[in-house]
Amino acid sequence: MNGLRVAVLAVLLLATGSGAVVAAREVLTARDRVESVRLAAQSENVAAIDPAMSRLLAVAAWRSAPTPEAHRGLLAALTRPLTAVLRGHRNSVYAVAYNRDGTLLASGGADGTLWIWDARSSQATGQPIRGHRGAITQVTFAANDRVITASRDRTIRIWNGEKQVGKPIRGTIVAPDPRGRVLAVGDQNGVPRLINMTTRRQLGRAFPRHPSGLRDLTFDGRIMTTYDNAGVLRIWNARTHRLIGRVAGGPGPVTINQGKMAFTLQGTLRRLDLGTRQQTHRPIKGDFVALASRGNLLATAQRNGAVHVLEAGVPLAEPFRAGTVRDLAISPDGQWLATASDDEVIRVWDLSLTRKLSGEPITTTPRPSAATASIPPGNIASGAVNPEIPTPESSSASTSTPSPDGTTIAVGDTAGRTQLFDMNTGKPAGSPMACRPGAVNAVAFSPDGQGLATATANSICLWDARTQRQLHERLTGHIGQVNTLTYSPDGRHLVSGGDDHTIRWWDVTTGTPIDLTLAQASGISALAFDPGDPTHLATGTENGTVRLWNITDKRPIGPPFVGHTTPVTSIAFSRDTLATAAGNIRLWDLTTHKQLGSPLGRALRTVTFSPDGRELTGGGPAGTRRLWNPALTPDPAAELCALARRFPPPLDLQSYLPDRNYPEICP
Repeated sequence: MNGLRVAVLAVLLLATGSGAVVAAREVLTARDRVESVRLAAQSENVAAIDPAMSRLLAVAAWRSAPTPEAHRGLLAALTRPLTAVLRGHRNSVYAVAYNRDGTLLASGGADGTLWIWDARSSQATGQPIRGHRGAITQVTFAANDRVITASRDRTIRIWNGEKQVGKPIRGTIVAPDPRGRVLAVGDQNGVPRLINMTTRRQLGRAFPRHPSGLRDLTFDGRIMTTYDNAGVLRIWNARTHRLIGRVAGGPGPVTINQGKMAFTLQGTLRRLDLGTRQQTHRPIKGDFVALASRGNLLATAQRNGAVHVLEAGVPLAEPFRAGTVRDLAISPDGQWLATASDDEVIRVWDLSLTRKLSGEPITTTPRPSAATASIPPGNIASGAVNPEIPTPESSSASTSTPSPDGTTIAVGDTAGRTQLFDMNTGKPAGSPMACRPGAVNAVAFSPDGQGLATATANSICLWDARTQRQLHERLTGHIGQVNTLTYSPDGRHLVSGGDDHTIRWWDVTTGTPIDLTLAQASGISALAFDPGDPTHLATGTENGTVRLWNITDKRPIGPPFVGHTTPVTSIAFSRDTLATAAGNIRLWDLTTHKQLGSPLGRALRTVTFSPDGRELTGGGPAGTRRLWNPALTPDPAAELCALARRFPPPLDLQSYLPDRNYPEICP
């Protein structure tokens, strides 16, 4: 492509002189922009089926021209946890497993083949391995990187590379001990046995038969656990064959790691410490079909295709979508998750990136910027809630917001009162302000901190924050509950939004309504002015839609921002970026109105930018705070190329970029 551009310029220069060169450059620039937009769209289209190609197309779009679409494509490619899609199986993939150092990944499926993959490059290490006469339902690695498979042909086989080691062992499920000398084996009759891997002989007598059949088992060399189809987990002393524990669950997946077990019981996921027999973390409801654990990480797959990853019982991010999942595996270092699905592929997810997208927990928080639309309940001056300040999670408080200078917080309660508290001491500052009975739904400080507005039901009260005196009669006009309040940047006007689908303006000095009303198709749940342009107002609704308005002509600016599926609870501006909170936080390009990258965090109600726009803070229940750098990296293209070097160039690269080669995209 570069050669063609030079040739065009040279011909035009010879033909018509320097004026034509300028015109030719303009033509090429326009063409490059069109090409950039096209490649960015292609990058997004192939992201779910070929992440490696998606990354290269995103870089190629940026190399063509630095368009807003290309910039969005870079961030999207850089923040997608889906790293690779491995293809080779000809039917459903039933099982995946990492080896001890995480360098290899094994998979088995309904086609009866075993595949070994290089976990670093996501390439197959060789041809599919055949030998079983039925579907492979389980794969696991022994200590010496030999692969052990269990199949519906009722045999267990051991593989060294592509060669089978010894004769098949009769059985349907298997678990090797950590040293790779003994196998725990369960057969179709529900009888567990211990087998010497070298001699293939049974060690001691068989364990008691499980009448309902065996579903799963584990073995660490000393303790064996069995999980039957009746949902009963039994814990055995492997040397004495004595039953030392029993847990009644319910038929479903089970995973055991380092003495911790996760299993389903009556439609909930429960985690148990096998040593203390005590439940850890709260139960989670869900229709689970597969589980995997590693250290503090637990991965779960539901029947609807949602894959959740929890660390110490807390979700890392929004669930992944991986189709009908049959099995899960977490790499030993906790950096990668592999999912086996009915759509014939293995997906590999980047858990280290997922942690970054979840945000860093913080214990100290900078003062909120003027762009903040709403603030989380509780003491936002620190990550830990001041126990002397009421919060909606711990008392009758219903909502709260800090003053612009961060020294005071206004807390509304369920009885219609609003109390100011000193953020440093947690002590009340002044007398309570009572507007009318009922829960206080929204509170807002004026930009100078001297005014305060509160909303109770369908009415609004204006206050002098210094004296706690009410300034005017209650402001009425909304039909239904008022959900959100914000002052204009100059402090002269108050804007309110409510369940009646309207946004209304009020003169703060006189307390009278202004003839400026906007309407949307759903209840208004969040408001924020653009500090860089006070004529621009962002509105969030209860159906998850966000709109940008020009309040001068009462017209929306561009298309709506669409992505959230729950009510928008907070909005913040930073230069050319909009941030919205509705459970997770999403970033939007103000030029294209398209989402930038993947959603951030989980269970977050508020969002704010630091004054310089370089940091983004999200707030959740009980004052929890998480922090991000929205840019992620100063050079997204270079970062994507660094990631691309882990993988060989896609074979069909030329079909997408016929005039470019790999070094030109990522030199």
